[in-house]
Amino acid sequence: MNDLSEEYGLYWQPLGGNNIDQISGHSYRYTDITPTGRTTVIVDLGKFDNHQALGIKNSAAAVPDIRAFLDDGKDKASAIFLTHSHPDHLNGIVHYIKAGYTLPPLYAGKYTFMILEDLYKEFNIPKQKRPRQNIIDDGSLIKIGSIEAEVLASSHTCFDSFGFVIRTPNSTIYHSGDMKIDGSTYFRKSTNIRRLKQLAAEIKFVVADFYGIYDDGYAVKEVTTFKKLVELIKKSRKKKIFLPVYPTHPEMYIIAFLAALKLKKNVVFFGNPDFYSYLKRIIDYGISFDKMAGNRIKVIYNHDRQEIAKLNNNYVVIGTYNHVSQAFDANAGNCFGIITAKTFFNPLKGQLNAHNISFADVDSAPELQGFGHGFLGDYEYLNFILNRPVFIPTHCPVFVIDNFRELASFMNMRLLPDTPRNNEIYRLNGDSAVKISAMPAKWLVVIYNDDFAYLPEVFQKGTSGMGFLKRTISRRRCQKRFKMFLHRRRKNDGEPRPKIRHTPFIYREPQ
Repeated sequence: MNDLSEEYGLYWQPLGGNNIDQISGHSYRYTDITPTGRTTVIVDLGKFDNHQALGIKNSAAAVPDIRAFLDDGKDKASAIFLTHSHPDHLNGIVHYIKAGYTLPPLYAGKYTFMILEDLYKEFNIPKQKRPRQNIIDDGSLIKIGSIEAEVLASSHTCFDSFGFVIRTPNSTIYHSGDMKIDGSTYFRKSTNIRRLKQLAAEIKFVVADFYGIYDDGYAVKEVTTFKKLVELIKKSRKKKIFLPVYPTHPEMYIIAFLAALKLKKNVVFFGNPDFYSYLKRIIDYGISFDKMAGNRIKVIYNHDRQEIAKLNNNYVVIGTYNHVSQAFDANAGNCFGIITAKTFFNPLKGQLNAHNISFADVDSAPELQGFGHGFLGDYEYLNFILNRPVFIPTHCPVFVIDNFRELASFMNMRLLPDTPRNNEIYRLNGDSAVKISAMPAKWLVVIYNDDFAYLPEVFQKGTSGMGFLKRTISRRRCQKRFKMFLHRRRKNDGEPRPKIRHTPFIYREPQ
């Protein structure tokens, strides 16, 4: 199924992440064929979020099928590059190991390996079965066969998120990973725009995270989220603030903490074991909340009623939780909630409503949603600085790209002629792309029995992600939005494009 012709070229294949209607379980194969040989690397190995929809009883997960690149064939993978630590890009690794496969060396950032270490412990994977780890950072160079990969920092919702500039004798691709242009990132590196500008003439293709292109303008800046939190806390005039955060997004932990510090409100970290696991990783990574707090506020890391009583009801509760009344004696008189995720904290909204506690959420204040994916403006800017490369959309339902084409043409943005789907293979030479194979896509559903993972094959279903899409964007809404954006641009055609600054954020102590 994955055999290639012997024609020289760089071959790209999405194995997960380019579904008909779902956007998770990411994994991408690159094989470079030159006169001196063949080199294959895999970028990301995530899990498919909606595995229950595939119809296999007792499923624990679903993963992209990379088995053909783990045997001793001519396209055996020499490495797996990991863009970042989120489950849809990382968690497939442990399931393959539990199924008895030996994985090639991994290349990832320090924080990604910290999260992977937690997964190894959770799944009881001994050290001798773990693949070799190679820590990378912004500017690292990886040389494997005829492939050279330069690591570039990407602004996302976690530490050590990277893209890769993949160079071969046949072509050069920028694999963006999940990213946005935002330069206001806290305590980590923002997207390396300076280096991308330097490489503009070299980059022919961008394998691009198009998750957020159905929103116009630039992705919400983290400093904007910070300012909105400060504004809402001040405006509420309440002593106790409930501020839940999405567990896998450490930037929101930090932004919420800095907002509390700015207003000199004490902080109580409170949540489920998953929350405390990520909080520990943030601290282990080198973020000291106690040091930032200094003598201005107190920080408590558990629900100790006696310690909380000493805070005189002046605090912000940061964490992952769906209950507040019993834990913090919450009432309408002295409490206010700020919900930073669209659906994840719906049970908490119910609790707040039940106690007549007012709250703000992302529907009333969109700036609250910490967003790690570029909006349309981010990719319009990327298209400009990279001299109009060919964009290969990923991390995006197929129908979004199909509806985007007319707008993309007006924006002078070149897209791959066919919207890529999982398991299709493209041969890239220079800036030309030819689809050479279009086999049906499938997933491997993970079923555990006696601590061993079995991986039955299931062909991808056209409706496997509709539950997700109904909460985000439908085909009809998507079409209407892009028509509106096109009308807006035609009306304003000829006006100068907005410019943004791309200087890294420097943390300064709040006054």
